[in-house]
Amino acid sequence: MTKIICLGDSFTQGYLVEDKNYTRFLEKAGFLVRNLGVNGSTTEEVLARYKRFEREKREDILVVFAGTNDFLNGVSAEFAYKNLKSILDMSNVSKKILIIPSYVEEESIFPIYKMTNDKIDLLYELFEEDITNRKDSYMIDARKIEGRFIDGIHLASDFHEKLTEEILRIIND
Repeated sequence: MTKIICLGDSFTQGYLVEDKNYTRFLEKAGFLVRNLGVNGSTTEEVLARYKRFEREKREDILVVFAGTNDFLNGVSAEFAYKNLKSILDMSNVSKKILIIPSYVEEESIFPIYKMTNDKIDLLYELFEEDITNRKDSYMIDARKIEGRFIDGIHLASDFHEKLTEEILRIIND
């Protein structure tokens, strides 16, 4: 059975969607999934978590979905890129899938949301060339996956189902 480690923040944990997030859909598709998603995690915390876990090296596929909390907390896209790149560099799995975060729902009274989306765009740009130079790494652009917002940041299960389809496309390719 193929083993997948999913590393990230609230999207990976399943915050507000419980058992209807992408990690659970991957389990239902027949994979053994280790969910290392923690609500509120920054890429720095995700990197530290992976360093502790990485010693086990028992997974076949790595999925990383993080960055939104960095940007909501004023962290630069370059810093998030460095942390996420470190995770990809240290992993020895056969396939690495990086998910560029989805946009947050912009509201004029919260200018931080526009700045967050701008940093998500920059993170994509930083990884665009990097990923193409890696033979074992793939990128999913969650900005292009439609879904219904629950709270302006988190997306409902319809988004997670579509994200799972994208992950499965890469796994089965």
